[in-house]
Amino acid sequence: MTSDEQPGQDMALSLSTKVEEDFVAPLTAMRGALEILRDYPDLGASERQRFLATALGECARLEQGVKDLAATVYSAARQPAAKPDGEGRSQFAERIRLDDETGIAEIDFSGFEFSSSALVNSFFDAIDQTLTDSGHRWYLLVNFRDCSIWPEAWVAYAHRAKKVNVQLALGSVRYVEGDRSDGPSDPSILPSRAAALDEIAALKATQE
Repeated sequence: MTSDEQPGQDMALSLSTKVEEDFVAPLTAMRGALEILRDYPDLGASERQRFLATALGECARLEQGVKDLAATVYSAARQPAAKPDGEGRSQFAERIRLDDETGIAEIDFSGFEFSSSALVNSFFDAIDQTLTDSGHRWYLLVNFRDCSIWPEAWVAYAHRAKKVNVQLALGSVRYVEGDRSDGPSDPSILPSRAAALDEIAALKATQE
């Protein structure tokens, strides 16, 4: 293992542990307590109260985990965006191209590394501004080849991507071009730009 690989693996392990503690563990405990209450209707009053208290306590723990997650999202959204370049436009503008004839907005994430929530917000601020300034919604065609999202950037990325899709998009399709053997395993990511354009055409047909 190289020194460059270790930090990423450590962060992934930290995120996995956080999810386990805040969400998986309380859900597992709640399910166990409720299944006992379901399967043993003749439990004595004191035992029933004990399992009810366990379920309610784990529910409160889960609620706190959700609150902490929401706080993380809002904190990420408040982080400052990257400063514009010397020409007064975002450094990410060249990765966003609008085609008025087709109604497609091409967003190029290829080879990009979202290493922090601040970087996510900087990129998505540029996307939001470009699409909003156009005055209408777009079909998003996203080149996702060799794009990587670090664990600490995932919450901000998911939040901002969902916001764009809900507020500014008519549909969104991601793709990688070429061999997928070393690419993302997500089946929703299409294997070529041509396939992605076909998917957008299908989306348009259903909306007409």
